[in-house]
Amino acid sequence: LIILIEMFRYCLQTAILLYVTAISYAAKSPFYFGHVYTIPYSSNATEALAAVQLASDTINNISLLNNYNVILTSTLKAQCQKSVKSQLDAFIAFATASPTKLTAIGGGCPAATESTAALSSYFNLLQISYDTGAISLSNTNVIRTYPSDKRLIDIITSVAKYYGWKKIHLITQDEAVFTDVSVLMKQAVNSSEAIIQSIDTQISDIFPVETRIFVLNMYPLIARRVLCYAAQQNAAGLDPSHYYVQYVWITLGWYPQQWWTRAVTPDSQYTDTFSVCSDAALQAMLHWSLAINHRPQPLDTTGKTDVNYTPAQFQDLIAGSNTSDYFFQTSIAPFAYDAVFALAFALNNTIGNISNGANLTAYLRTKMLKLNFTGVSGPVTFDSNGTRIQTSLQVYQYRRHIGSVVCGNATLQGYFERVAIGTVSNGAFKYISCESNQTVWGSLVPPDGSPRVIYTIVALPLFVIYAILTSLGILFGIVCALFNIIFRNTKIVRLTSPNLNYVIILGVSLMLFSIYLYSISSSDFTVQTIVGMIRLWTQAVGFSLCFGMILAKVWRVFYIFHNPSATKKTPPKDWQLFLFVMVLVAIDIIYLIVAQLLDDYSAKKSLDLETSNARDENYVLTTNYYVEIRGNKEKIWKTLLYVFKALVQGIAFGLAIATRKVHIRVLNDAKEISAIIYTTTVLLLISVVGLFVLSGKYLNAFAGVFSMCLMIVCYVVLFFLFIPKMWIFYKDPKGESIFERSNSVSGSGDQNDSIKLKKMEKRVKELEASLTEHEKNKINRKPSNSPSTPPASPKEKAVFEDEIKMPELPSSPTKKVSFAGEEEAGHNKCGVYSGD
Repeated sequence: LIILIEMFRYCLQTAILLYVTAISYAAKSPFYFGHVYTIPYSSNATEALAAVQLASDTINNISLLNNYNVILTSTLKAQCQKSVKSQLDAFIAFATASPTKLTAIGGGCPAATESTAALSSYFNLLQISYDTGAISLSNTNVIRTYPSDKRLIDIITSVAKYYGWKKIHLITQDEAVFTDVSVLMKQAVNSSEAIIQSIDTQISDIFPVETRIFVLNMYPLIARRVLCYAAQQNAAGLDPSHYYVQYVWITLGWYPQQWWTRAVTPDSQYTDTFSVCSDAALQAMLHWSLAINHRPQPLDTTGKTDVNYTPAQFQDLIAGSNTSDYFFQTSIAPFAYDAVFALAFALNNTIGNISNGANLTAYLRTKMLKLNFTGVSGPVTFDSNGTRIQTSLQVYQYRRHIGSVVCGNATLQGYFERVAIGTVSNGAFKYISCESNQTVWGSLVPPDGSPRVIYTIVALPLFVIYAILTSLGILFGIVCALFNIIFRNTKIVRLTSPNLNYVIILGVSLMLFSIYLYSISSSDFTVQTIVGMIRLWTQAVGFSLCFGMILAKVWRVFYIFHNPSATKKTPPKDWQLFLFVMVLVAIDIIYLIVAQLLDDYSAKKSLDLETSNARDENYVLTTNYYVEIRGNKEKIWKTLLYVFKALVQGIAFGLAIATRKVHIRVLNDAKEISAIIYTTTVLLLISVVGLFVLSGKYLNAFAGVFSMCLMIVCYVVLFFLFIPKMWIFYKDPKGESIFERSNSVSGSGDQNDSIKLKKMEKRVKELEASLTEHEKNKINRKPSNSPSTPPASPKEKAVFEDEIKMPELPSSPTKKVSFAGEEEAGHNKCGVYSGD
């Protein structure tokens, strides 16, 4: 009896509740909406249907719309295909069926949603999609509680930048939803691409050799086939350039849990070899790989929301015993639930304007764009195109645990799962608190497959050798300068023009300093640009100072001693020779400025052919480069510069030959200058050949050859110009014999004249002795009345005169000269020249 009474009471309460509910529904005005779902996976479709119905019931139960109810009138299951006639006909029937619908919730598949979006506008239906991020829908009237796939590009670029990946390969399925993403991604990152079909295709030749990072931009089924192909190639081991286990695969984060298994992603429609891989083999391929997700997720699953349920409560209602973290990563149910609530919130803000006869659909869309609420999928706001705004993006890793503790949680050995490792916000990737490169990669970050560039520098032994030799050369130049300073008032040093010698020493020192810079190389482009500029300018200016002054000195000697006459003007002064050298330097400066402005003369990397390229343990090519400063037409204008230098040397050589008969030893540098010009000419030719053959290819060889040539030039100049003067000074410190004939420098003709002169002097003495004896005999002869001795006949007189006659010697008018910069001492003028 008691049981019967309790049952009666319960039935009565239920009846009363149903009656009240019916009266309440009857008293409220309905807003009808339909549900379109095109979901490839039945589990997601079931969850989406349940979420839409739960949202409708919840809105009505909490009286969110006061005197209105939202009622789901019909559902349409569409195929995931674009512009199929039967599907379009079905949607038209759905849109026109009674009662009249205010909006259509859904459209999950991008291809189908694009078709229904066009028809929705025609039938004045507001379409709210909860499962498509297709970029092509950004310019339609569709409201989306799902973010745009453009955010995937933000994740890829941020992750690639963080790990230093400069090259990525996209494997894209030939569907608009994927190809739209690949177009934008190729603009954002350095990437190549392979386009594959979705059905019945032979997947091959899609893995470039020098690539290690692959983005699988496709549906899970095709991704499984791609991984299977890679696994088969790796198992075969036929191609050593492919090490697929060491590749990083980046998949889309919305793939369902255990998507690589045949149970979740059946591939029975395929019968080729790319569908026979075991689940374990594909797990091995995915280990350490990444997944990227731009889907919003709740910040706190137990936190309060504006839609009646916490995320955790919603998950229990929809998924039941499924408490996996994958629910909010892969399920579309939260977005479907929030889509219905977005409609209700917009209706609630629109109710006051319904009676005004306004266009309800347009007004409703305007109100929806201004929404800002917290749903079970996280914060919900929209941009001006009606696409959900998402700021926090997730990065996951596929990981086979080894029984260690990860983020404070003990893991089972061998357990394979996808774990969150980091987020992308404001264009920057960062790990979550318990992850790092060590926990994610184990040791080193995987390379992207790009040839690993190693910048080489000049070999240390070569640098040390040239640094020592260059330092000794500069030290020798300092010794020569000190010799000029200490003994500048002596007759010998004054005749060598010490002021001009300083310029020569400065030029040699600049060239030696440039050798330091030729043997120094850096992998820094800015540093190498500065070093290269200084190196070129010091070499060019130093050469002009040195050889320009040599030319000026020998020209002054030539001017003084060539065809001397009393009417010749005063020889050039030191300052005039300085001015001449400065003109040569100015020509160098102007030429280099023009050449560098017209040519792209800057630091560039060049392949170092001295070092062979090799592959490391990951089969990544290691390529050796070095940084050098060069222009596109450098070889041409540098050769012209060398021709100009050779012209200066040629003129100096010609003047040296013309002054070879000058008998003042300290002024006659003919032999020394000739030796310098001979040596420098050969070395210039070697440098030009090295410029064309070695420059831009062989770092150490070019630096060694060019530095060696320049160093020999510097040593030769210092040795031949200063060592002979030092030796003369050592032999004759006071310069007492500097004006004596120097047979060592005279030509063969001068030597013959000297021999003739000695013979003639001997003959003159003999004739003088005979003449003296003849005069004595004439004086001692006694006077007599005998007839005097008859005078000599003309013939006898001619014979005598012929005996005492001296041969003519070459002579020249007396010329008194003084060298510029030298002072006169007493009545003797420095440099009096009286011919032979």
